[in-house]
Amino acid sequence: MNTKMRWLAGTTIALGCAAVAVFATPAAGLLFTNYPGFIDQNVHGNVEVTLPAPVNGENEWSVNFNTSGPSNFIFQDLTIAPGGYTGWHTHPGVLLTTVVSGSIEWYDGKCRKHVYNAGDSLTETDKLHYVRNVGVGNARLMINFVIAKGQPRKIDQPAPDCAIALGLI
Repeated sequence: MNTKMRWLAGTTIALGCAAVAVFATPAAGLLFTNYPGFIDQNVHGNVEVTLPAPVNGENEWSVNFNTSGPSNFIFQDLTIAPGGYTGWHTHPGVLLTTVVSGSIEWYDGKCRKHVYNAGDSLTETDKLHYVRNVGVGNARLMINFVIAKGQPRKIDQPAPDCAIALGLI
């Protein structure tokens, strides 16, 4: 590769990184520990469970889980300090999350707020969202990431227009 091509490639990469840094929203007040569990083979077929609903027994509850390639299972213990937030982001897979202590405000891409308290569980996917702790104590989350091998756990994204009015940037 000649010098001109190297310079052009380097400039293109630098500009691309700068564009992401300008438009992505930052995170603050986060402390986490990752516990990776790497699965270097396909999960073949479906894992399917159907049980009576625990509330009234009239409806069934079911889950169906299937991956089509090598997957990473990563467990994360995340603490969000009072005033801390994740920034707007997506995930390239599925997250299964339980709030262990404290509470969080979770916002979807249309800035609709959902409050989750200790003992509540939620899932996150490739849909745009934002999480913050507006309580006086730490919020602690236990998270299980299920993502394709080699993918990042979090992809920072620009804030939607509705976030400015609510101060979610």
